[in-house]
Parts: sequence; C-alpha cells; structure tokens
Amino acid sequence: MKIVFFTYYFSPDLCAGSFRASTLAKALSKRLKKNDELHIITTHPNRYKDYRVKSKDMESDGNIKVHRINVPKHNSNMLLQVRAFIVYALAAYKLCKKLNPHFLIGTTGRLMTGVLTGVSAYKLRCKYFIDLRDIFSETISDMFLRKNKLMGSISKSTFFLLEKQLFNKASGVNVVSEGFPIYYEEKGIDTSNWSFFPNGVDKEFIGLSSLKKDKLRGVKTIMYAGNIGGGQGLDKILPHVAKIIGDRYRFLIIGDGSTNLLLRKAIKSENVNNIEILSPVNRNELIENYLFADILFLHLNDIPAFRRVLPSKIFEYVALRKPIVAGLSGYSAQFMADNVPSAIVFSPGDVDGCVYAIKKIENIKSTGDDINMFIKKYSREKIMNKMAEHILTSMLIKP
Repeated sequence: MKIVFFTYYFSPDLCAGSFRASTLAKALSKRLKKNDELHIITTHPNRYKDYRVKSKDMESDGNIKVHRINVPKHNSNMLLQVRAFIVYALAAYKLCKKLNPHFLIGTTGRLMTGVLTGVSAYKLRCKYFIDLRDIFSETISDMFLRKNKLMGSISKSTFFLLEKQLFNKASGVNVVSEGFPIYYEEKGIDTSNWSFFPNGVDKEFIGLSSLKKDKLRGVKTIMYAGNIGGGQGLDKILPHVAKIIGDRYRFLIIGDGSTNLLLRKAIKSENVNNIEILSPVNRNELIENYLFADILFLHLNDIPAFRRVLPSKIFEYVALRKPIVAGLSGYSAQFMADNVPSAIVFSPGDVDGCVYAIKKIENIKSTGDDINMFIKKYSREKIMNKMAEHILTSMLIKP
C-alpha cells in the first residue's frame, strides 16, 4: 500500500496545520505494514518570513518519506501566497503522479490543498480523504464582502461549488469543529458520514506546571502567540485595551502575519508603550515565554465564518494551566464555556468587555482536576491515533 499525504505545512514549520499533520503522519505510520509507504508532499518551512528553518528536500523515517518543495517567499501577501501555492501544486501533482499511490489524504485549511487532492485522485483513479480545517467559501467571501458585495457573492458561489464536488466524491471527510457540518447541511450537502476529530493538546505542553518559575509580580504579562492576521484582528482591539488598562499590564505578542504592520501602526497611533511584539520562535523558546505569562490572550475578528471555528490555540492554552481571556463568538465561545472554567470570553472587538475580562480573570480559579480531564480528553496523540484508524478504514468502505 502506498499513500500520499498532501499538506502545505509540515514539521518543522510553525503553525496549527503543521502540528496536526505531523502527528497524524506518525499515527498513520504506526498502523501501516512494514512494506507500506507513506509519502508526505509538503513545502520547505515558509509560514513566517522571519522564521526559516533549514530542511532537506527529502527525508525518510521508517515507512514515512517527506518530500519538501521550495516555494517563493510571500510575506503573507494574498497574491504572493497564491503564486506560492501554484508552484507547490504543480510540483506536488507531478511528484504524486510519479509515485502512483493507492490512496490520497489532503489536510486543508485553505481549500486548494483539498482541490489538489481531489484532482490528483481523479487523474490517478484512486480514493481520497479530506481533513477540513476551515470553511474556505465562507471565510474568503466574508473578507471580500467588506470591500465589494458582488465579489463576495461570486467568490462564495465559486468556492462552494468546488467544496461540494470535493466532499461528495471523497471516501471520507473530517472536520475540526462541530460548527462546520451545520453550514454545509443548510446548503444541501449530506454530512451524516463525516467525522469529528478536533485539534488537541500536544505532548510538549503536558506537565509544564512543574516547570513554573518564580518572578516579581509587579506587572502582569498578558501573552498572545500565533498568527497576526486579518482573522485575529489584534490591531482593532489590543492598542485600545492597552491604553485603557495602563501600565499594570504588559502585552507580549509573539508571531507574525499580514496585519503585523497595521498592529504596529495602531500601537503608535494610540501612543501606548505596554505592548511588545516579538518574531516567531521555536516551541522550546515559546514555552519559556508561556511560563512567565500571567494571562493568555486569544481573539478572532467578528466575521460570520469565525463563529463556526474551534481555534487550535485553545488546546495549547488550557494545558498551560493559566487564566485565559478570549474574544470569541459562536461555537468556540460555547466550547470554552462548556470545557474551560479558567477562561472569560468577551465579544470580539469589544474593548470594554476585554478590559473587564482581564481585571476579573484574576479572581477565577480552576482545579487541577479540571485541566487534567481536559488534557486526557483532548490529547492530540490520542485523537490522531483514532483518526488514523478511521482514515484507513475509510479506504476500504467506499468504492
């Protein structure tokens, strides 16, 4: 058996898609026979312009072979990202055709990796499985609608047709949020056989409480780590919150993205000096910063598509056993209310609500048992093991 796994991001790249794909690949590898092959077709690390890790074009680890494709730098610019993906897709399809696999897997935060999987499967006459990490048709149309209603409507219709074709012909579809199927069911897609294997807690974040170090408590550190993009909308809320809340609090932002410059301009415009932005770092350095934080921060822009998502950052944050202040709505807000007692959720973009949450969070405590139960339930390794079994079963069920 030969399987090809398309994933635009893979270890050692730093992003949710990379962490998920890497763990799933290991889980699949353990369940394959000695002579089976799992080929990962991915890119050289390119998620952040200021974080570049050298990696080989091809690496082998047991029955896993990782093929990395060089793509042009994009600096988070949309058109440059499109160019980079086209380079990846053409090279990935050519390699896949040469490998001539029996089964394909595509993990897609941006729809086109899924389309690449579906087109490759059609050309090679084999089955495929889609791991859906975002509703692209709704996300992209919501962003276009802010600029041009016609463009938003056309993009939504076009990308939904691609999604419909892709999902209807797949041997299996998995979603990372239970908010996704509702969207597609309302549009007439049968999701009754779809699976739900969410993101989870990576082993690197388990048991970190024992490493916590003493520090002076004069100023509270509120930390956010991850993408700084239009989806997070940090530029729309953090400078205003920082100005109101004053010097008793320090905001530490570790990451990069398309709105990094907008955030820096907003900080300058509000004339605040209690926000520090650092470039992306590897996980060991990130954990060191996490350990010195007092409060963890999360925010998603007020866009309809984001009411259905479940950010992977939630799982990472909960395992750190620190208070969480999150600007969320919809499914993710409900998930936090049901599963994370050490968090306060405010409405996205609500500056006063955010300030209130930060001041109130210090009085909220959660038991170690709450966190332990969460980690046990949402262990990434445990979830990916179950998902790997499900994918391999789906290879046999649907013709």
